[in-house]
Amino acid sequence: MAHNARSTSSIRRETVACDTQGRLIKALSALWLQHSQAEISVRMIAREADASVSAIDYHFGSLEQLFVHAQHAALIEASAWMEGIFQELRVLPLDRFPMAARASLLASLIEQWVCDQRPLALAWREAHAAAAANPALREPHRQWTMLWRNLWTRLCREAGFFPNADLLALFFDGEASQHLIRGHPLLDRALLDETVAALFHFVEKGGAPSSVIRVQYQDLAEREYREAFGAREEFTSIDAAAAAILAEEGLGSLTFRSVAGRADSTLGAVAYHFGSKSKMLRLALQGVYEGTSTAPTLVLINALPSDPEAAMETIIGGVIGGREPLLRALDEVILNLSRDEEDRALCGVIRGFRDPVGGALLAKFLGGTELASPSLVAVLSSVVRGLGHWRDGVAEGAAWDMARTALRIFRQPSHMAGPAA
Repeated sequence: MAHNARSTSSIRRETVACDTQGRLIKALSALWLQHSQAEISVRMIAREADASVSAIDYHFGSLEQLFVHAQHAALIEASAWMEGIFQELRVLPLDRFPMAARASLLASLIEQWVCDQRPLALAWREAHAAAAANPALREPHRQWTMLWRNLWTRLCREAGFFPNADLLALFFDGEASQHLIRGHPLLDRALLDETVAALFHFVEKGGAPSSVIRVQYQDLAEREYREAFGAREEFTSIDAAAAAILAEEGLGSLTFRSVAGRADSTLGAVAYHFGSKSKMLRLALQGVYEGTSTAPTLVLINALPSDPEAAMETIIGGVIGGREPLLRALDEVILNLSRDEEDRALCGVIRGFRDPVGGALLAKFLGGTELASPSLVAVLSSVVRGLGHWRDGVAEGAAWDMARTALRIFRQPSHMAGPAA
């Protein structure tokens, strides 16, 4: 009897422990909807899970290990969702669908991912952010990367969805990340549709795709931005210093102390000027967007080799080598804005970002500006953004191979042609 009693007690304790572990994992996953991992504290998780502060160390050993377990749970859910998507699409004769139909399916898939599966989409982005900040936490991001690549490889090779799986994987990664920002929901979806259509149009027809929605979106976002934040002339030397640090060194280097040193000011004066770190970030980003810190952009454009292949290799090397701090900073800002839809004016200009470097690069790839429409520039930007994510998720050699395969479309569009629309 005593043995049975001990067994029952042991089972009860194990059940309670599993329940607590599950609540902690669910609590962290729920907090990702509103906060970045860097902002989340042990106390926040314990409060959300209705558990003690010591429960995380007791059940997982550390906050980092809880993060890994929560990522594993998200990966399982995402894998099931992707399998369902694949099974739903594989029964369709996708290889015989016209261009517009396949583009529409892809846009719907991205919309479903960032909206209906938003908790998983944010877990996905948090895995990348963690890998970029801490190499010891790269494993979840590596698993996400394998999962995404497997989905697009299966769709392209087994279902005839698209002729270039690496291009689609990188584009999907970058575009889905950008689409997490919700500035104008109706226009956001129209912009997504147009951007995806631009990719398919260029692959199959080789001509300049339509940019009607993007141009209108950018104009509207620009007007709202000016109404909300005013003109660039109001910026001070402290604002300009913050913008320069963000552009040249990335978000991790943007602190009150670094701005004070750059602006030759005092720490107290900088803290009083901004009032909060969030305002400092917004003004720094505004400075980058408006060109108060144009030197890095101009230097990058002017430094691009004239030979298209050499220019492509330069960009790939810069992204994979992590030598583009502004790219990483914008990626962090996009993740922050995906949770802060109240800052609608800033969401709009980042969602429809004007990309002078992307435009200059695309013109070099194509040998002129006549095909470099804003929507096609956005396609290239999403591919490069996706590559920036994947550099932390695959081996360096594999990243180079993927990048060359994906970007070849912009040098040889006729070789990529699929079914006629």
